[in-house]
Amino acid sequence: MTILKILSLSLLLLVLNACDRNQQHGHQQTFFVFGTSVIVQIQGVTDKKAKLAIQTIEQDFHQLNKQWHAWDKGGIVSQINQAIANNKSILVTDEVKQFIQKSQQLAKLSDYLFDPAIGKLIKMWSFHSEDWQGPPPSAKQIEKWKQNRPSIKHITFNGNQLSSSNIEVQLDFGANAKGLALQRAITHLKSVGINNAIVNIGGDMSVIGQNIAANDSKKPWQIGIQSPSDPNKIIAIAKLPSNMSIVTSGTYQRYFEWQGKKYSHLINPNTGKPADSLASVTVIHHDPTLADAAATAILIAGKQKWQQIAKQMEITEILLVDQKANIMNTSNKIFIDIY
Repeated sequence: MTILKILSLSLLLLVLNACDRNQQHGHQQTFFVFGTSVIVQIQGVTDKKAKLAIQTIEQDFHQLNKQWHAWDKGGIVSQINQAIANNKSILVTDEVKQFIQKSQQLAKLSDYLFDPAIGKLIKMWSFHSEDWQGPPPSAKQIEKWKQNRPSIKHITFNGNQLSSSNIEVQLDFGANAKGLALQRAITHLKSVGINNAIVNIGGDMSVIGQNIAANDSKKPWQIGIQSPSDPNKIIAIAKLPSNMSIVTSGTYQRYFEWQGKKYSHLINPNTGKPADSLASVTVIHHDPTLADAAATAILIAGKQKWQQIAKQMEITEILLVDQKANIMNTSNKIFIDIY
C-alpha cells in the first residue's frame, strides 16, 4: 500500500514580530512561485514604492522559475539537458554560465553531496514533480545509475558553449535556485533605495537592514525555526544581522511512504538513496546561494560527516535536528532561545 504524504507548504521559518502595516512603516505582499508561498516585507518607504519593488521581484521570480525549472521545456535548464542527452553543445548566456560554474565550485566543496546533475536520479525517485508516490527504484536501477554517476563536474565550457562528457547528466537546481532568487531580490531592493526588508521563499529568507516597529524603534530581524515534527512548535529563534540569509533543508517536507518506510526527496548522490540521518539543517550565511547548497549538503552528510562538509564550505552558523529531535547548534550569537 502506498501512502502519499504531502505536507502543506507552511513556512519552515517564521518571522517574529512582523512589521506594522502602517504605510510609513511596513508593506507586506504574498505571491506563489517556485511551488511555494513568497512573502516580501518592506519597511521605511511608502506603499507605492514598496508595491512597485515587489511587483518587479514577482515578475523576476516567475521568469526565473520558468528558466531554471528542470522540467519546463521552455526553460534554459531543459534546453541544456536536451542538448546533453543528444551529446551536443549549447550556447548559454554569461549569467547561466556563471551560475553553473558557481554551482560546480559549491559541489566540489561539498564532496559532491550537493550535485545539481542528478536530475535522472531525482526522477527515478519520482521527486521531479508534485506526485511523490513511489514505489522506490530497485537496487538494480540505483546501481546502474551509480555506475554512470553523472556529476556537474562533467560540464565544461568553451567560451559560452556548454557541453558535457557524460550524457547521463541532467541538471536540476532545486537545491540552490531559491538562493539565486533571494540574491536577485535583495540586489534589486538595494538598487531602488530600499534598506529594510525581508524576502521569504517558502521559509528560506534574506534580510537587509532591521525590523522597524510602528514607533520607529529598530531591532534585528528575528526568525522562529519550526520543529521538523510539529509545525506549530518553534524550537529556536535566530537573530539575523543585516545582509544575511537563513535557509533550511528538511527530510520532512517532501516525502512518500512505501510499505511503512519514509523516503525523503533529499537524495545522497553517492548512495543513490534518500538521506535519513538528520531531520533538518538550518544554515545562516551572507550568500543565499551558498547557504541553500550547504544546507542540502550538510543534511545529506549526516551525523558522521556534517562537520567536515560545513568546514569545507566555510559555514559556521548551523542548527541541526536529528531524527530523534536532538538539537545541535554551532552558535549562540545568532541562534538564541533554543527550546
